[in-house]
Amino acid sequence: MRKLALLLGAALLLGACSLSQSTTPTLIGAIYPLSGPQAPGGKQELAGVRAALELAQRQGLSRSADLQLKVLDAQTPNQAVAAVDQLVDREHVQLIVGSYGSDIAIAAATRADQRHVVYWETGAVADEVTLHRRYVFRTVATGSTLGRMAARFTVQVLLPQAGMAAAQSRVVILHTTDPYGRSVADGEAAQAKADGVQVIASLAYDPRSFDPAEVVSRLAAARPDYLWDVSYLDDGIAIWQAVLDSKLQLRGAIGTSSAFCMPDFQRRLGSKATGVYAADKPDQVISPAALSVEARGLLAEASARYAALNGGAAMGIPGVAGFVGGWALFHDVLPKVNGGLSAESVRVAALAVDVPPGQAINGAGIKFAPQGNPDAGQNRRAAAVVGQWQADGQMKVLFPPAFAAG
Repeated sequence: MRKLALLLGAALLLGACSLSQSTTPTLIGAIYPLSGPQAPGGKQELAGVRAALELAQRQGLSRSADLQLKVLDAQTPNQAVAAVDQLVDREHVQLIVGSYGSDIAIAAATRADQRHVVYWETGAVADEVTLHRRYVFRTVATGSTLGRMAARFTVQVLLPQAGMAAAQSRVVILHTTDPYGRSVADGEAAQAKADGVQVIASLAYDPRSFDPAEVVSRLAAARPDYLWDVSYLDDGIAIWQAVLDSKLQLRGAIGTSSAFCMPDFQRRLGSKATGVYAADKPDQVISPAALSVEARGLLAEASARYAALNGGAAMGIPGVAGFVGGWALFHDVLPKVNGGLSAESVRVAALAVDVPPGQAINGAGIKFAPQGNPDAGQNRRAAAVVGQWQADGQMKVLFPPAFAAG
């Protein structure tokens, strides 16, 4: 009997050891539009996050080995709220990444903050995403930053080329009525005022219900020299086609992140896109001068990993944004979390991150505004650029000079 008891004890001990050595995956939620009109960008951004996680695991970064993404598709704000609740209630996540689209991001970030769960925004730009939220962080530039970049490019590059003073210029801001459109337009208006640029009209339209010809008729009535356009892809293409059909003469047109910079803008318009500018987050084709030596090496690894996971595809703007956001999380934040992986421990670790500009693969750095500031949770070292569709069908970054590749 004693021998049998010893054998049973040994078996139980071996079983216990086996159980203690097994690992339970640590789930991170991921909410992106994987169907519907925003799906192409949402899929690319998520692919960038996946590439960052796989590279972190290949490098053996602390806490990365057992991480798994629990991905949910959300096309609307209501679906985004439901996705947050599902991830918190069923999967018990403490951290959610997302979400490409500003309307989705605002809803998801608001709900995650209410549930005291960290929301890590990798792509949406509307300023409202981080506003008055304790547990929300964003690694990319805000909409108002992109708007200011478009205005600065006009003042520092286009007006001197035209031999025109700021006070002589006539600019029209055309924008959607949602938070994304308002954020970018507000940034453009603020920078224009600071630089003495004459904004003669700010025209808003509902991207879900509008007449392109009527919009362009209002635009033409203002007789602008320059157009700053804040649109989504389908409405942006329709409006630009209507501008061309109207024979409206413009010295320059600068769009922003969700339309004019998208590859489909050029694919669908062809040569009609040539010469158009767009202010956005950088893609992977920027001047090496904007990157540190380490960032150049990381860019090569990121590009190879992204291509391996996505059928050889190159990282576009959403993919780069996803990788930058994911790498900041997996490389700079989670390894420095003290104790268990809780929302509070992740929040504290994120606020301590200090990555100099040029260290991210898009030329950015990472430094989040602390609590108590109007932009709390926003990465103050996020990068923004202006590119142009050129005759070879490629968009080349032109501004700021350190990022210029064309």
